[in-house]
Amino acid sequence: MKKVILYVLMIPVFVGILFSCGEAKTDAKKLEGKWDIIEVKGEKILKEGLPQMEFDMSENKLHGNAGCNIFNTTITLDDKDISSITINPAATTMMACPDMATEDAILKAMGDVKAVKAGKSENEMLLVDSDENVLLVLSKN
Repeated sequence: MKKVILYVLMIPVFVGILFSCGEAKTDAKKLEGKWDIIEVKGEKILKEGLPQMEFDMSENKLHGNAGCNIFNTTITLDDKDISSITINPAATTMMACPDMATEDAILKAMGDVKAVKAGKSENEMLLVDSDENVLLVLSKN
């Protein structure tokens, strides 16, 4: 009987530990400024001259470099959910580049972004889809 009570008491502790280990949603306005894109859909970007994003949250604008081509777009925030962010379709330059696969993955991932989560440190942010799958990992520039 004592073991049963012990197990029943341990369940809430275990569940609490599981939830505390996951990244927490955060205010999308914390994206203000320049960020390096260091990972796309679980694939680390291992080259010099990392792709970058620069968020202007007061103007709801986003521009950057997807690896070769420059992009410009707008973002949409939701007043009811501070972590919500939608990246609207971007206008990009059309240069042919040696590594178009990374660039294509970044641009596609941008279209699926629905929210922001805190990363492993204050200098890291995660852009996630509607199922909270990590699409892009950003590192403060």
